[in-house]
Amino acid sequence: MPKLSDTMEEGKILRWLKHEGDAVAIGDILAEVETDKANMELEAYDEGTLAELKVPEGASAPVGAVIALLAAGEKKGTVAKASVRQVPEEMQVPAAGPPEAEREVKRPTIVRRPEPAQPPGARDGEPVRASPLARKIAREHDLDLGALRGTGPGGRIVEKDVNAALAGHEREGGAEPARRPARSETRPAARGRIELSRIRRTTAKRMGEAKREVPHFYASAEIAMDEAVRLKEGLAAQGGDYAVITFTHLVLKAVGLALARVPEVNAAYDGDAIVLHDAVNVGMATSVDDGLVVPVLHHCDREPLAAIIRQARGLVERARAGRFGGDDLSGGTFTVSNLGMFPVSEFAAVINPPQAAILAVGTIRESAMVRDGNVVAGRAMTVTLSCDHRIIDGVLAGRFLRELKALLEQPLALIL
Repeated sequence: MPKLSDTMEEGKILRWLKHEGDAVAIGDILAEVETDKANMELEAYDEGTLAELKVPEGASAPVGAVIALLAAGEKKGTVAKASVRQVPEEMQVPAAGPPEAEREVKRPTIVRRPEPAQPPGARDGEPVRASPLARKIAREHDLDLGALRGTGPGGRIVEKDVNAALAGHEREGGAEPARRPARSETRPAARGRIELSRIRRTTAKRMGEAKREVPHFYASAEIAMDEAVRLKEGLAAQGGDYAVITFTHLVLKAVGLALARVPEVNAAYDGDAIVLHDAVNVGMATSVDDGLVVPVLHHCDREPLAAIIRQARGLVERARAGRFGGDDLSGGTFTVSNLGMFPVSEFAAVINPPQAAILAVGTIRESAMVRDGNVVAGRAMTVTLSCDHRIIDGVLAGRFLRELKALLEQPLALIL
């Protein structure tokens, strides 16, 4: 199990795309793996024949554990990749059932019940423990999870428990499962309970740790964007890669150049040392259905603007689809969070450890500006740099923002 993101500790095999006996070439997609951040494709780094699958679909394994054996050439007994450690037995999860097409899962029509007296997801004041798939099926059929007994680990309600309840409902001619006792009238009503996705759980954990452990300070700058607006419109008119150019692309390129000019901001805190990164890899905070992910654009200081547009577009498409390549979520040295598509004039973002800083970008707005002693109408954008005060001070933050401001106010340097 490879480390597919900077914070990944284990992965869950969602689906094997290669099976025992299949030939494997370098670059083939072996499996879809659920990590702490997203569902990602696992590429083969060697060639041979897939001799054995050690971890079944639906089971998890820690980073470094053996998940499959690859045999060299025709010698199917010869293992080409060595084990770092076996999957601990207590960490293994029972394999998922057969594919949907092979299951005889009955989907009866359920008579819609009134809203339960107690909010969904609670039993005598305690939350119902259920898998996401079990909750999804229950919602589709208006089934009260609180009336079911789970057979999963720790009494967790799993898919087969819900299907069994639905099948029993059909056999009994539509009789409803037992209701829960009515809750006390003094208990406030609730609309429901939404289980956090794996991505949201990871984000919550890491952002909580960041705010507790990293001493944040913030520095803001207002940037005149009139020239950047004209540049964007002119490039878009050329078509090609520039046809889909956005202000985010201009900001990403400007950030890459600013980090190259002020490398102390392109850094990380490491105990009693500052790690200065050689590469300038900028993460792009991206909202997806399950939460927030930060795909990484590599070498933003060296890549031309057109290449950054292609990179960013591909990352966003893979983010929306929930499928990432091996290095899409790793190697970031700095992050940009842009809310400019909303009426958000300015905000402060939480640092993404171990990075030393993150840039929050507000919307471009009409503004009264003073130029050569005259008040004129212009377009302005406010950016806020959140900094780790252990390794970045106010002078460094000011130098970075000065470079960024100069690059966006005279943006020809972004395409030269």
